[in-house]
Amino acid sequence: MKIGFIGLGNVGGKLAGSLLRNGYDLTVRDLDRGLAEPFLEKGAHWADSPAEMAAAVDYLVTCLPSPDACARVMEGPDGVLEGLSSGKIWAEMSTTDADEVRRMADRVAAMGASAIDCPVSGGCHRAATGNISIFAGCDRATFE
Repeated sequence: MKIGFIGLGNVGGKLAGSLLRNGYDLTVRDLDRGLAEPFLEKGAHWADSPAEMAAAVDYLVTCLPSPDACARVMEGPDGVLEGLSSGKIWAEMSTTDADEVRRMADRVAAMGASAIDCPVSGGCHRAATGNISIFAGCDRATFE
């Protein structure tokens, strides 16, 4: 499975690091390419845009600081929705609100893809050890 991760900040960087340590084929992106360099040095791939990432991976995670940031990454020029296609999965781990997640999940579903609302609990220190609580809100088939 190819996984894409957008947002390598305090929590996202640690979660993406856990995926890489566990051998997943990982593609990363952040507005600050410098945050991606440690991942690239360890074998992760870089996506030049969210759309490019969405087209290249099976499972895409966004872990961004606000609903506005997520909307820009998803719906902006070269956004995730431009590259998303049927059968793919988008997991939302951003700091956002339920209405925005539902709105974006409807857009994702219209593309034939599936959405998972994935709030996290445990903070940066637990994310760094891979021992963070992740809640998955989706249908059973997508979860499995």
